[in-house]
Amino acid sequence: MYTYLLIILFLIIFTLLTWKNVRWGLFLITALLPVYLIRFSLITIPTTLLEAMIWILFIIWLVKMKKWYGLSFSPAIWLRNLKKKKSGYNPIPKILRLPIILLLVATTIAMWSAPDLRSASGIWKAYFIDPIMFLIVLVYTINTKEDLKNIIRLLGLTVLAIGIFALIQKLTGALIPNPFWATEETRRITTFFGYPNANALLVAPIIILTLINLFNKKNKYLLLDILIIIFGLLTVIWSGSTGALIGLTAGSLALLIFYPKTRLTALLIILAFSLGCNFYPAFKEKVSNQLAIASQIHLPLGATDLHIRMQQWRETWIMLKDQPILGSRLAGYQTAVTPYHQNDHVEIYLYPHNFFLNFWAETGLLGLIAVIWLLIAFFRLSYKKGLGLNICLASAMIVVLVHGLVDVPYFKNDLSVLFWLLIGLTIIDYNLRRGARVVESGALEKR
Repeated sequence: MYTYLLIILFLIIFTLLTWKNVRWGLFLITALLPVYLIRFSLITIPTTLLEAMIWILFIIWLVKMKKWYGLSFSPAIWLRNLKKKKSGYNPIPKILRLPIILLLVATTIAMWSAPDLRSASGIWKAYFIDPIMFLIVLVYTINTKEDLKNIIRLLGLTVLAIGIFALIQKLTGALIPNPFWATEETRRITTFFGYPNANALLVAPIIILTLINLFNKKNKYLLLDILIIIFGLLTVIWSGSTGALIGLTAGSLALLIFYPKTRLTALLIILAFSLGCNFYPAFKEKVSNQLAIASQIHLPLGATDLHIRMQQWRETWIMLKDQPILGSRLAGYQTAVTPYHQNDHVEIYLYPHNFFLNFWAETGLLGLIAVIWLLIAFFRLSYKKGLGLNICLASAMIVVLVHGLVDVPYFKNDLSVLFWLLIGLTIIDYNLRRGARVVESGALEKR
């Protein structure tokens, strides 16, 4: 009872602040991504505090758009506007519009054709509709470089909070639910999320984003940014996520390559590492042994995470060859892959643990095509009009994708919002760099 009262009180305060200034609502959501862990039911519909905040934000934004700029809710007017060559300012660049629409179509098909419509509709709403609603409000509302910096710094504060909790857990082992992870010799931090990898998936891309602040000579929050990066790195290390460390390395090298002044240094580092691996027999032997073990279909009891992942990918691939168009559909992976599962002592996970297989299985071939198209458009947009925040955003997405080769960096409430936040910040940065203004009241008032 008290929990519900606190949730209601919080949402009332959030509503008042958002009504006062939509930016404040955006900032609060950005800083509080982990509140999806607070779950409750609205009548009979399960939801989360994060989802409730996004819906309140979107509704208030719509009301304000109608009040101030004459936004119409009539489908007939929307259809008429589609025929017009100029039907108002749309901050989302054309290069991104079709892949976003295609992804929504693919996920809607995957939902309606899913074996469990209730579970599928929950995933569709939480991982696609909510984040895209947040994206729309973000790109229409945020239109200054200062606000962009505020968004990144608020993400950093989330990392700092997670990092402080991680430090406490690392020193004490407190509140770690798994006894094996809690033991000092094998300790892995879990913080708010209950399992280690959730921390690394959220924190790693934000570390790369925060790096841009270090190059600002007038940075008043330099010490804070340094603390965010340090605590973020420690969180990733203490989580024991090798995928996140490799992703961070790839993102950092990408950042160095994108900057002309550091490009040669980065390429020399890559060359030196490649040559070192090539001339180090023990490394080559270890890789060969690991690949030989990973090629085995029947896994031993002590199989490593990599071996389990590779067998999971094989099973997923065979399943997708049998149903390539629709895949397993939303919330259907565990059921669909069960007939192909070879090792009874290994659990069947919710997702294939590979970014592209995740999308193919969950959203079908159309969804896979849409997300690849979306990523190509994102990177093309990132490389246009000079160097700056855009290359940090591109590098952060590289962290997501590289880590995502062995994990699930999207199908989770906070991670899906973070994914679209990276796209939204790139859109805003692109519009600012090409001289576009998101909202100009004088122009809008003349409509």
